[in-house]
Amino acid sequence: MRRRTLSVLCTLGALGGVLAVPTAAQAADPYPSGPSVRTSENAVVLDFGTFDLPKNLKVLLRETGTDTPVATITEFGFVDDGDDVDWDEPHVTAVTTSPLRLADLGRYAVDVEYDGTGGETILHKGEAVLDYRLIPLVKTFEVSGGPVDLDNRTVTVTADAALRDPRDDSETPMANGRLVLETTAARTEVKTDASGHAETPFTFTGTEKQDITTRSKNDVRVVLRPADADATYGLTRQVEVHLPSTTVKLDSPTVRGADGTDVPLSGRATYVDRNGVRKPVPVGSLMSVYKVRKFNAGKDGRFTAQVPVYGTRRQAIALHETPWLRATYGYYTPNPTTSAGFHRVPDVTVSRYKKVTVSSVFDRYDIPAATTLKVKLQFKAEGSKTWVTRKTVDSPAAKGDSSRKVEVADLPYPGGGVWRFQFPGTKKIPAGPAPESATVTREMTVLPEFNASPEPVRKGASLKITGKLDEKNWYSGQWEAFAGARVDIYFRAKGRTTWSKVGTAGTGKDGTFRKTVKAARDGDWQARYDGDEWSHFYSHSRKDYVDVK
Repeated sequence: MRRRTLSVLCTLGALGGVLAVPTAAQAADPYPSGPSVRTSENAVVLDFGTFDLPKNLKVLLRETGTDTPVATITEFGFVDDGDDVDWDEPHVTAVTTSPLRLADLGRYAVDVEYDGTGGETILHKGEAVLDYRLIPLVKTFEVSGGPVDLDNRTVTVTADAALRDPRDDSETPMANGRLVLETTAARTEVKTDASGHAETPFTFTGTEKQDITTRSKNDVRVVLRPADADATYGLTRQVEVHLPSTTVKLDSPTVRGADGTDVPLSGRATYVDRNGVRKPVPVGSLMSVYKVRKFNAGKDGRFTAQVPVYGTRRQAIALHETPWLRATYGYYTPNPTTSAGFHRVPDVTVSRYKKVTVSSVFDRYDIPAATTLKVKLQFKAEGSKTWVTRKTVDSPAAKGDSSRKVEVADLPYPGGGVWRFQFPGTKKIPAGPAPESATVTREMTVLPEFNASPEPVRKGASLKITGKLDEKNWYSGQWEAFAGARVDIYFRAKGRTTWSKVGTAGTGKDGTFRKTVKAARDGDWQARYDGDEWSHFYSHSRKDYVDVK
């Protein structure tokens, strides 16, 4: 750990054990809640949240249960856990003591003292406890006995552990100590002998997960640490595992059930060992239906899972890849019983003229006789949990299996939200799935300002057309200037019913536009924004009548 040394002005003298009370009205604790204090095995770390540390900062250590300090620390360094720290960044504000060299091991209360704003002594007592004890360390660690695979999962672990004395950094063997050996699937205790040495067999479960700290997919991470310390005091090793080929064999390639329901499917997952013998995967091996609905292999590699009947679409049963097994798949095809439903996400379009069209394909299975089925087109507004039926349509269904397109067009745009077709089912024909669309929306537009001037105007003179186009932000709901849009200018002569396009103007950053034309005759002027292909609705301005003299 690299530290930047601080210059701290202080004196060593008698230290009081109470919080000083300011005598002047302006005197106060500049850090009334005190610093954040934590300890390591041989240091104290303080963080005031700022580089501006208090004057005469001291850390006082006293044996717990006593009031007399046994050590006073007055020099600190900024904590730096890396080599690329920018010292101008405000977040590097923690300071630490140097490694402490106390006379005796034990538990010490940590007090923090500094000067208040009036020069008085401020004392925060019992901010932390320093457990100053022998530090357990794993010094060597080896795993031998490979090659490792599902049929050879037992290895030999050898290690040496020591106890470091923080008073002088001397080390002695951890005699008859306790270590913990860990993988992602198991944990076991290892004991050292009188010389701090340990040698013991260890058997992997065969369900350990991949070590994501390496690029190899078939590495298993093994950690050996002291029983009462975390992994930073231990050592880590990666064990390479041989990956066998695997197979998922289903008891049946098809399943039967109503569309949109779950039915049981069973099978067996196996691997091939180095001798070409097929064997069951380990109990607990992770599997899933289409990598979504997870379950585990049982004894003899057998499994039974609830799988979806989703039309006739082929589905996969996956055996997930681990350091011990290659990924593989088994496939089944649903054969739905009498039922009807939708399996494709609805196709929804919203025109620039605020009209909605929704279409999808209605799948019917094992229908006993030709009939007509009623289908609901439903809408759920953004932020709502309620589906509202917008229209009900009839869909003829032939006997047996059939599919038919269902479409509803020219519905008024109800706002942003999702759509779905739903067959509610009948007594004889159960309802199948009803997938919903993605959120469909367009941004509203408005021409709040429009003017043709001057009024009246002389024939042949210039007529200035000005206005402003706004769009409604879909996320904030606020109206904002719509820049970079094209606005068309239209004119309708007095006594006529037909509008004629006169020209086009572009909007600026503030949404405004302008166009100059020649005045020819009396009539109405109007600006029109025609929308775009996907994101904005059309809008028309008010009509402005101009009298031409």
